[in-house]
Amino acid sequence: MSIFIFNNLDLESGILIINGSLKKINIHELVNADDTLFVLPNEFLHFIEFKHDLKNNQNIHASILNNISTLHEDNENLTVLNTSNKYHFFTTNKEKLEKVKNVFSKFNAKISITSDLLFFKEAFNQNCSYSNSVYLIESDEAVKLSEKSFNLLDETSEVKNVSDSDLKRIKDINTTSYQLNTFSISSIFNLQNSLMPSMAILFIIITAYIAALFNINSNYSQVQKMGTTLESIYSDIYPKENITNIYQQIEFKLDSLNNEEVTKLSKTINLLKSLSESLNILEVNYSETGFQIKCLFNNDAEESIFVNQQNRLNYDLEIVDSKTTQLGKITTISYEL
Repeated sequence: MSIFIFNNLDLESGILIINGSLKKINIHELVNADDTLFVLPNEFLHFIEFKHDLKNNQNIHASILNNISTLHEDNENLTVLNTSNKYHFFTTNKEKLEKVKNVFSKFNAKISITSDLLFFKEAFNQNCSYSNSVYLIESDEAVKLSEKSFNLLDETSEVKNVSDSDLKRIKDINTTSYQLNTFSISSIFNLQNSLMPSMAILFIIITAYIAALFNINSNYSQVQKMGTTLESIYSDIYPKENITNIYQQIEFKLDSLNNEEVTKLSKTINLLKSLSESLNILEVNYSETGFQIKCLFNNDAEESIFVNQQNRLNYDLEIVDSKTTQLGKITTISYEL
């Protein structure tokens, strides 16, 4: 696994640690985010450790927000994010979360993100400092301070100065992260983005449909110029049809083909857009008869509720595969158009 640590609050650049090497790069230089952990400043993802016996996710989030001081942040604008550790959470506001999503939107995939405070806690498990920041891990509550603020403390603690060499030696640590979904239908048509293979296939198919419409119209113009060969050509294509008015039949056939392709394409895009707003979509595969989506549910109940809702909306769908993982339940659903 590679690690990208942002070195500023603009989220424009950082250091990339991969295969024992370290280099400073701009986030826009990164081609893909596969198997990469992105470490954001704790100012964007505020790490909170919350020990609890609660089972309801809403009650957990409410308790966390209730415990946060309102002196510096507007609680009504805060969002609590779950991680892969049941006792570790992040809080952020809508504006910061939107900025984070914009930074990673070009990848159009699931992104693993964590805060620098939690990252250094898990990587070194002791008080440490790096890049003008101090991470107090051994205190009752892990906190991140600037070096200036740390120097003002009455009681000083022993702090390990983390070097780039220390970071290059990091491997096989149990990292805790939040899975950020950056999937967007609009990004399918942005060729400057790094598209997932399935999205690239969908784009190619859409392009092929548009080209087919132009070809149909072009072929129709050529057929009109053939005069006496119209009926012969039409009979070869549709041998079972009786020809009564060749011009009207050709026009009707072209309109039917155009409407069929446009309707199917429009229906596919609208349905995918609607699903992506409420569903964690991991992968999309498109074919001429329909498409398949691979999505993530928290549990069996959430999957069942979604499928029942789709059935009530009269969508023709089928569960192709479903398996339980540490992240949740990954289900492949096939839609027929």
